[in-house]
Parts: sequence; C-alpha cells; structure tokens
Amino acid sequence: MEDSGMPKYHKLPLGDCSIIINKLIINDSRCHKLLSKDGITTRHFVIDRLPGIFEGITIDVNFQRSRMNSISRMVTITKNLDEYQYIICSEIRNMPDSNPYKIQLQKYRVLTIASFATLVHLLSFLEDDQALQKWNYFAQILLTRISETRLEAHSNQKQNNNLTRKPISPVFDFLGIREDDIDRRLGFIY
Repeated sequence: MEDSGMPKYHKLPLGDCSIIINKLIINDSRCHKLLSKDGITTRHFVIDRLPGIFEGITIDVNFQRSRMNSISRMVTITKNLDEYQYIICSEIRNMPDSNPYKIQLQKYRVLTIASFATLVHLLSFLEDDQALQKWNYFAQILLTRISETRLEAHSNQKQNNNLTRKPISPVFDFLGIREDDIDRRLGFIY
C-alpha cells in the first residue's frame, strides 16, 4: 500500500473496516446523521460519538477560521458526506441485493464513516492546515464519487467503469483501508 504522506498518527485508528461494517451495516437498526451541528448554520461543528468507532468532537468554527484556512471547506465537505451517508443508508434498504449499485454505495458509506473517524482523529491533533487540506482533497474525491454513483443508480444506468473519473484507490490508501477487505466483507453479506 502506497503511503499517502500523512503523518502516521493521523491514520485511521480502526485498523480495518470490519468494525464499521459490523456496527453500521450488519447490526444497524436505524439510519442517523453523524453531525449534530454543521458549523455552517451554527458556530460550532459537532461530530457525535460513534461508539466503538470514534469519539465525538466539537470545533468552534469561527475561532478555527482565523487559524486554519481549510476549516470552511472541511465543514462543507463533511456536511455533504454526512447527508450522503444518511441518504445511502435510508435508500439501500429498499434495493435488492442483486442491484450492483447496492454494494458500491455501501462501500462508499463505509469509506465515509472511515473518513469521519480519520477527521475526528486529525482534528484532535490539529496543529497546521496541511493535514486538513489533505483530508479535504481525499474527502472531495469520495464525495464526488458518491454523488456520481448515486445519480447513476437512480437513473438506472448500467454501471460504467470506463467513465473518466479520479481514481478512488488513493482514498483507500489515505484512510489506511484495503479495498479488497471491504469487497470481501460486503461480499459475505450480499
């Protein structure tokens, strides 16, 4: 696995995706958002605790803007990722297991949760803007891919892996997760 250049203490503390899959896909009884305050309509940005996956964190966005230029972008990306993970969770329940988009969307939901865990960890140690810029870069790739895939799924398009898009594999590397692990674990479920 290629090193993303991110300091080791910022790597996802989960080690693998099994905790996320077990807690949020296999045993999750309800869909919920991870943000209780979005930092856009509120002064504070609050990611709620997700037991067994990550602790919650509160950031005073107004204060942090003066220290970190990337805070505003991070807040926007995170709000959108949270919306998508909630929508995917809600819609996926009505998709038949044979729908090829179901596994793909679940995979992106796992990546979203992993990106939240990484962000919480990163914000806990935030000392400079560079690490946050890097998180924003990879989270934006994920957000774009989720949006494109969901649009394809809703328009009943045949999955087209030949579309010219930014590769998602660097997102897996950045989060410290192996894509084949997610594929294998989701393959056991569907």
